[in-house]
Amino acid sequence: MPNIQPSASDSQPNNPHLILIGNGDSHLHVAAHAERLIRHGARVTLVTRDDFAFSDWLGGMLGGEWQLDDVRLPAGRIASHGGTHVAAEVVQVDRQQRRITLNGGRQLDYDWLSLDVPPVVDEHAIPGFYTAKGVFTPSADDLWSLRQRLETQLAGAAGDLPSIAVIGGGPAGVELAANLLALGERYGRRLPVTLVGNDRRPLPGACRRANRWLMQRLHRRGLRLELVATAARYDHNQLILDDGSAVDADLLLVTDHLRASPGLAPFGLKRDASGCIDVGPTLRSREDPRLFLARETPPDRAHPLTTRERAALLLESLDQTLSGESRTLRYDQFERWKALNLGDLRDIAWRGSLWCRGRWVRRWKHRRDRREVAHYLGNA
Repeated sequence: MPNIQPSASDSQPNNPHLILIGNGDSHLHVAAHAERLIRHGARVTLVTRDDFAFSDWLGGMLGGEWQLDDVRLPAGRIASHGGTHVAAEVVQVDRQQRRITLNGGRQLDYDWLSLDVPPVVDEHAIPGFYTAKGVFTPSADDLWSLRQRLETQLAGAAGDLPSIAVIGGGPAGVELAANLLALGERYGRRLPVTLVGNDRRPLPGACRRANRWLMQRLHRRGLRLELVATAARYDHNQLILDDGSAVDADLLLVTDHLRASPGLAPFGLKRDASGCIDVGPTLRSREDPRLFLARETPPDRAHPLTTRERAALLLESLDQTLSGESRTLRYDQFERWKALNLGDLRDIAWRGSLWCRGRWVRRWKHRRDRREVAHYLGNA
């Protein structure tokens, strides 16, 4: 590859340069608050070919509430917050010189790098995985394709509906399973949906009463729950669980069994046997302190951070680094009320042992989400 020097606009030694690689949820939050970082004299550049997807609306999009264009947020809107967008991919990284090379040959020097590239399905995680009639991930494009496929069959006057297994519990799995039910309810038909999760509770972070109410409600709507279960293999339109029982599943929606994106390969980061990268409490790589890794879990966390907690921690860590301040960051300071769209206008929200549900939760969540989207787009 030819030795192409950075352009003058890319080389401003008096201004620390933060580059955000990837269109993950944490980078959406950082991009929406880039002014905080720029006030410390930093330049903020977002490198991604893909737009953001507002994750809080993905479940609602699957259930028929939102359209694909609603959940897509243009990466270029970082400019309204003082940042710069470069629509490209990283093809080479020199971590010693702190320089990245993009497809097309352009090079960018950096002082700090943040990586948040959405993972992809691990095709080897479950034997027989791809013999299913369809395998989908929780990405915006995949969920939109799944919805269109299901709507075509739901709108038909006759014919059996496909059975769907959502593999992976927790809030993401619950929300997607509930909105698959909602999609069928919009057409007056019941989609056969099964949620397979390895926890005893569908919402591990919520109290027992909240989980009991949620399970009862989902059961009444027709969801089959397989808790404390893992998928062992897929065979002849059935998902075989670790206890030998079978779940009918023509289509698979996979929220776990994911692996790091191939887009991270140029960074050459070391991974342990479980595929994780060693990071400190502020998501900074221990191998290379110039890197922040938004997708990793700090070592002292029993459970992975939620999307909002992760995004808040990353922004605060970058803000502290660029300002030169030294503050102790506690995870509880990033704990927020978590809310799920259950697709039937009666949502659930919780924070620790506190929880609530009903139509007013939907209204509150709707206002919060719209405010965040409008802020990023520069409309508020």
